Amino acid sequence: MKKKPDDVFIYPGTWINEDARDFVATVEDWARKEIISKRLEYQKEYKKLFHEKRKKLLFDIGLDKIILPEEYNGFGWNTPERAPDLFSIFTEIGKADACVGFLAAVKYACFALVSMEPDIDKKLLDDLVPTYFAEDPKDVAIILPGPGIMGKETPLFKARSIMANVKSTKAGNTIEGKDLRPTGGGADAELFCVVCADKGKEACIGFVPADAEGVKKGAPIKETGLDACTNADVSFDKVKVPSSYLVKRKAAVQELYVWLNLLFGSTSLGAAMNFYEILYDWADTRTIKGGGRLKENPLCASVLADVAREISMARISGLGLAHIMAQSGERGGIGSPGVYTFAQMIGSSMQKSALSALNRGMELMGSAGYSKEWHVEKHWRDIKTIQAYLSGVGSDIPVKMDIARFFYDTEEV
Repeated sequence: MKKKPDDVFIYPGTWINEDARDFVATVEDWARKEIISKRLEYQKEYKKLFHEKRKKLLFDIGLDKIILPEEYNGFGWNTPERAPDLFSIFTEIGKADACVGFLAAVKYACFALVSMEPDIDKKLLDDLVPTYFAEDPKDVAIILPGPGIMGKETPLFKARSIMANVKSTKAGNTIEGKDLRPTGGGADAELFCVVCADKGKEACIGFVPADAEGVKKGAPIKETGLDACTNADVSFDKVKVPSSYLVKRKAAVQELYVWLNLLFGSTSLGAAMNFYEILYDWADTRTIKGGGRLKENPLCASVLADVAREISMARISGLGLAHIMAQSGERGGIGSPGVYTFAQMIGSSMQKSALSALNRGMELMGSAGYSKEWHVEKHWRDIKTIQAYLSGVGSDIPVKMDIARFFYDTEEV
């Protein structure tokens, strides 16, 4: 195509920290050279090349440790002010392969809870960083509250059922839960970040090593997209965890959702922006029988305009969320009710916009849209799967209830 996506999906340049632009450009270069320019080869040898390209990004370029404090050999981007920079990085990753971004987003969201100022947990970082930020990728999966089971009462987080619980006694802490569906690659995860309920039915978070006694993984689950991310249900049978592995900060669960919305949103946005490039090249060479270019036909141009509008609005709103997070100290922190609500609202909207852009464009492309050679169908499957994880069962009804509670003071039921 004749234009770079950044030249058309414009935003205020000052929204990204100047010292982050070089790193964003490096990630963009990785995406272009390693994957986007070699789509067919990448698809044919996906399993092998996914791990090779991902490892280069995580370790050669340094993405894996970017969120850690400098004393843990990180980049020191562990302040809320870096949210716009992280948004931009994950957008570039999403252009290449949303699965790479998805797995990194899950890990980032979990470790943001303990590495971000002002709530750095040095004890937990001392315990976890040497193992889970080693020379090979170490995946993390999250157990979030969900729809629950009919006829069974459970503790609730924002009207969502908490299906795991932690029991604290003089003998120690144990986490229990049966057949829980993780967000992330549960089959390959080496660490679980579990939202669980304590004795007082309050939500807290426990970090559970996958090799701990009592952790059992089920059979692999076939999903629509994210082909390199194999999920599986997991059960915890009286799994012992140290007290330091429990995060009982009141707003911790809200913070987790905020980071997931930002990073999942930017990843899906990146996939949609790369779809725009594919659609641009496809439309640029098509003519209508009887003369004239397809993209200049009013009906076709209207569809193309819808695609551009959805992506543009998603990018602006996503960066707006990033700036709300960057200035969250004025509103009570990243996990405050206002920031949490806007993250839920904007995050779900970004997923809808990204998917809508692909749906509209694929209608125009016909078989070129759903054939694997064009890579569009992979972007669609990946975004759809990320959206399902983020919005959960019942589409975005839980998100709408979050919005109603904040704006209209409705009761939590």
